Amino acid sequence: MRKNKVEALRWLKQAEYNLRVAESNFKEGFHFASCFMSEQSAQLALKAYIIYRTGRYTTFHSIEKLAEECFKYSKEFEKIVGYGRILDRYYIPTRYPDALAPPAIPAETYTEKDAKEALDFTKEIVEVVSRRIRGDRK
Repeated sequence: MRKNKVEALRWLKQAEYNLRVAESNFKEGFHFASCFMSEQSAQLALKAYIIYRTGRYTTFHSIEKLAEECFKYSKEFEKIVGYGRILDRYYIPTRYPDALAPPAIPAETYTEKDAKEALDFTKEIVEVVSRRIRGDRK
């Protein structure tokens, strides 16, 4: 097995665990936490694919930018760029009250609809990356 694949699988495995946490938070009604963990899962999955393709780590966190990087290697990531625009909104404001207009706090701001959409997008991202890495489809 290629060294890049071994490392990419580590990142993908963590992305899959993060997705399970996002699903658990969703079921418990913690929509803000589900949105954040969906974002984290998607971010790690896309980074896994970049590691798989290039052997390098990325230092940026934008899912949109990560998806654009992945798109350079596979057209399958084209619509994921659009998902990134939405998922990127869940990186900071789902955690920090000062990222929202007072008196809002993350725990009371994000809805079931937000969390469901984030989960759906993330599941697709993880599936695409998993197929490409585990199936050795570049």
